[in-house]
Amino acid sequence: MKATAKVKIGNVEYVFEVEEKTEIETLHKIAVLANPPDLCQECGNTDKDKAFKLTSNKDTDANTYVNVRCNKCTATAKLGQYKSGGYFWHEFKKYVKGEK
Repeated sequence: MKATAKVKIGNVEYVFEVEEKTEIETLHKIAVLANPPDLCQECGNTDKDKAFKLTSNKDTDANTYVNVRCNKCTATAKLGQYKSGGYFWHEFKKYVKGEK
């Protein structure tokens, strides 16, 4: 099964296309991607004023991270990945240097 979702994050519209072996896995992944966080727990900001953007980065171990970033307070909500497969969104959290 293949599923497509159009998602607007900030002032950019993204099209996500997911195709997995089972229908439930396809639906799970597209549901998570189509519903990114829209309320920053750190500052109370919402996406009503294009307050977020989608970002990504790699660390020194070559791990790739996808985040929604709050333009008001710079907190990020990371896209997590289950070891067994599938995704979830973390809550917004501000980066503190030296803290893991």
